[in-house]
Amino acid sequence: MPGRSRVSVSGGVTFCAAVVILLTPHPLAAQHSDSVAADSQGQISPDAEVIPSETTLKNWVLSGDPRLVAWAAQDALAARDRNLIPDLLSLAAQWEPLSRPVSEASAPTKLSPGQTDDRDAMLSVLDALIQMNVPIPADTLRTLAPDFGNAVAVLLSRMSPEDSGLLSLEFYRSPTDHDYGLQYVSAALLSLHPALGFAADLVSNIRVNAYLHVVLPGSKPEGMGFAACCGPSPEAPRDDWPAIGQYALTKEKSGGAVVLVAGIDPIYTLRRQSPQYLGDCSMSLGATLGPEERVRLVAEMLNTPPEAIAWQVQPVTTIEFQSLQQFDADLLSFIEEQQTKHRATVEALSARGLLTPAEAEQCLPALTLHLIDDRGQDTAPIPKRSDLPPHVEWSRLPL
Repeated sequence: MPGRSRVSVSGGVTFCAAVVILLTPHPLAAQHSDSVAADSQGQISPDAEVIPSETTLKNWVLSGDPRLVAWAAQDALAARDRNLIPDLLSLAAQWEPLSRPVSEASAPTKLSPGQTDDRDAMLSVLDALIQMNVPIPADTLRTLAPDFGNAVAVLLSRMSPEDSGLLSLEFYRSPTDHDYGLQYVSAALLSLHPALGFAADLVSNIRVNAYLHVVLPGSKPEGMGFAACCGPSPEAPRDDWPAIGQYALTKEKSGGAVVLVAGIDPIYTLRRQSPQYLGDCSMSLGATLGPEERVRLVAEMLNTPPEAIAWQVQPVTTIEFQSLQQFDADLLSFIEEQQTKHRATVEALSARGLLTPAEAEQCLPALTLHLIDDRGQDTAPIPKRSDLPPHVEWSRLPL
């Protein structure tokens, strides 16, 4: 059956999907149920464009069969049948999270085949609701968030600041497993309309990783680098299922990308069709809330260019070691220099009324010291100080 390319215009926002050839037959073509047989009046060619009657689609939505639910949602979207919206919303409201909270799991939840089908059916339902620009209640979004972070991020971005404020704060503060994109979108929305307590939390959770190269007088430090990745989920054909629209989150503007959150660093979404769940990690293309993103959101709240914030989240310095006493003095001087810059940012936030006096007193980024001893093997180890200032600690992991 040839795939139907979806282009939706909703509320002035257009979601474009690339043309996808569906190699799976529509349920009507195979007469998988009595209701299908009654509606189809005989076998229909798999190559025919088929949109079942509204009655049939309603029966599929209520059938409890994940595959039929997925087809019903996609066909309701193709027909722009808004009479089915209450049934789709009801399914979304009844969702029971499959992913365990991060605090309760040391490894990702392994789903059964039945749970995988349920998840993919709900993805199809959410895609239809997003494309038809249907608002979803906050309580339902809370239930959906652990399993469908990116889709919830799209829906959250459409809410008014008055309606989304507390919910965004909740999603921002929730422990993250694979919902990194949702956390970032929530923080970006809050930076445009700060809720009480957000600025203090954002700054306090900035982790500044300082790299201290210790060398002999006249020597130079060795090089170092950083790397991280999030691999894509494999894609495989899936019999008898429709291609499901899913949503990537990205900071890169590209063809077909739609702005979810404006500001210093706009966040975009791209709709992609796939026969199966792709995973929020592989679909969050750099849209994660790291230390650098936190600093740039602070700049957003201060209405200042990010370059005006005079400190870095990965400062690197070199200390020439002449004596332990001299090293300790240079170390404390470096810490004081960094924290003086941090306090200037806190004072600027306080001056704009974004921090209470109590928050301003306690609020500083966490400074982690990574000691890199480049003096050679024949030198005595440098002991770590136990009397570091507040908000400062040694790295627990050796480099």
